[in-house]
Amino acid sequence: MRTPRAGLTRASARLWESLWERLWGRLWVWLLLPWLLVLVVAVVEATDGLHGRVAHAGSLLTPAPALAAVRGRPRDVLAVSAAALALGLATSFEPAAVETDTSATALVSLVVVSAASLVAAAARRRREGQLVRIRQVAEAAQLALLPPVPRRADGLRLAARYSAAESDTLIGGDLYEVVVHPGRVRLVIGDVRGKGLPAIRTAAAVLGAFREAAQYESALTTVAGRCSRAVERCAREAAGGPGPDARAEAEELFVTAALVEIEGGRLRVVDLGHPPPLLLTAEGCRPLPVDPLPPLGLVHGFTAGWDDDRGLTVHTRWHPGDRLLLHPDGIDEARDDGGRFFPLAETLRGLRDVPTERLPDALLEAVARHTGGRLRDDAAVVAVEFTAAGEAVAGAAGGAAGGKGAEKGG
Repeated sequence: MRTPRAGLTRASARLWESLWERLWGRLWVWLLLPWLLVLVVAVVEATDGLHGRVAHAGSLLTPAPALAAVRGRPRDVLAVSAAALALGLATSFEPAAVETDTSATALVSLVVVSAASLVAAAARRRREGQLVRIRQVAEAAQLALLPPVPRRADGLRLAARYSAAESDTLIGGDLYEVVVHPGRVRLVIGDVRGKGLPAIRTAAAVLGAFREAAQYESALTTVAGRCSRAVERCAREAAGGPGPDARAEAEELFVTAALVEIEGGRLRVVDLGHPPPLLLTAEGCRPLPVDPLPPLGLVHGFTAGWDDDRGLTVHTRWHPGDRLLLHPDGIDEARDDGGRFFPLAETLRGLRDVPTERLPDALLEAVARHTGGRLRDDAAVVAVEFTAAGEAVAGAAGGAAGGKGAEKGG
């Protein structure tokens, strides 16, 4: 149980971390500090020299090159070092200073620190260049794994955002995809058990299977079965990996997911151990009624031979202006320092007037504020709005279809 003192300590730590990140990002601060130090020493030495006193302030020049090396380029460090050495030499030849040996010691220290700072700045610049290239590769991988969803499709407005739990990574174990097919749109959102490269590899396998099956399979349960077999293949490959725990980890590999099919005003949902999609209407927010199935990696044995009426919920009360929100369990399970869960329904009521294209960002920002600045789990959010244009398309399709099979209402 968290105590108030523990909560205050965490809040203070986050405050200091935030201040440090902001200070670190200000390059001009780190370039200004060494020059201010050199200027202060020059003023002190000049003032005391006019009064015939020895200030012995030259030793204060030693930290100047090190400060410049914190964020500055090698040429910035070289300029500060040259200015500090020139000032140190100028003050060391004063008659009062020659009588002591402290000025010589300070000069030697300044030369050593300047050389070390120059080497450190050059090494840091090389590492920063490597990190930039690595981030560019990560961004390319993110675009390949989670490409931007179409903003509009078949009378729908769509928006999706992904936030990785690790601040230095761009992709993780959560996944989403939208596949547009003539007359219908299919979506998937999922959460891979585990983190790191194995989770990313599994997410890529699920997305590849979904993109293929969503185009050609007629039943949504068949699409789920194809995705589940992809997870099973990943588990078999992981079982043959190095380490004594590889088989145990492979046996526990699964992906919770929700698959949605939208045909005009009709929604079909296959829920595989995932939080059910939320329907946001003028009356409020409520989850779609679903019949949960086992997660991907396990469900393909259950869905073999099933049609679209089994394991599915078809919801018909989907009107222009209504929105569908797909989210992982990390959203409603997010806690603050007091252990309180994130109030998802209440927050969504407060975001009722937020445009659909901004809704995922606004929700993730609200979760970050609740948890104190950072998500503790990967989070993928997809929002879909049914527009008047979509109702017109649905009406035309419904007239052509006539009395096609009865639907199971939510």
